[in-house]
Amino acid sequence: MKQETMEDAPDSSPALKAFGLLETIAAMDHAPTLAELTETANLPKPTLHRWLAMLEGADLLQRLPDGRRYELASRATALAFAILSNNPGSTLRHQILQRVARDLGESCNLTVLQGTEVMYLDRVEAALPLRVAFQKGSRVPAHCSASGKLFLAMMPPAARQRLVCTLVFERHTENTLTDPVAFEAELSQIKRVGYALDDEEFLSGLFCVAVPIFDRSGKDCIAAIALQAPVVRLSRDNAADRLPALRTAAEALSATLS
Repeated sequence: MKQETMEDAPDSSPALKAFGLLETIAAMDHAPTLAELTETANLPKPTLHRWLAMLEGADLLQRLPDGRRYELASRATALAFAILSNNPGSTLRHQILQRVARDLGESCNLTVLQGTEVMYLDRVEAALPLRVAFQKGSRVPAHCSASGKLFLAMMPPAARQRLVCTLVFERHTENTLTDPVAFEAELSQIKRVGYALDDEEFLSGLFCVAVPIFDRSGKDCIAAIALQAPVVRLSRDNAADRLPALRTAAEALSATLS
């Protein structure tokens, strides 16, 4: 019996078939090579080359600098952001963030990982003074943000190793970790305790605590919720006090994302 491939799928439009390939790449936990895609998508190489070229030409896919691996391009990530920001669950997610920001009195972020950066899917600002204003869609480096370190810590070891190898450990403040060995040790600690801190690592004077949002299976970290405040109000001394409220909100957010 002939094995069905993506090319044999009932969606006859080439564009829809190419979009199916884009979905396949988006679902993978690393940037795949052509050989991996040939096996995963079960497509002849000429067809795969044609579809990859179509997606690259539409700015939905791009090759890494080594020219061998493929990842989502800016247009695809912008589309994903727009869908998550404007679907029916976005209003409910914003209300959850508003409740946390009101109850804890500080700015609250909903974040997702995009490559080696953390993107703010939504944000509610604190009413108090001495706050740092970020916008929806803002991006910060993964290696010096609470959410970013959390995403890396929660990844399967092999996927984390692949991504950590691509990080540029740029120093933003005196507290930014730039030693890969020390960074890996912190990720192990984050995995054990289930939350991450940004202790003035991205911006001086700014502290952040983040907890994971898991999918319905409770296994995969699909997003994070983070509290952000000046160090005069939030620090290592009192961050743990905020964890129960953040974890309750993370459970509620999980139902809107998975």
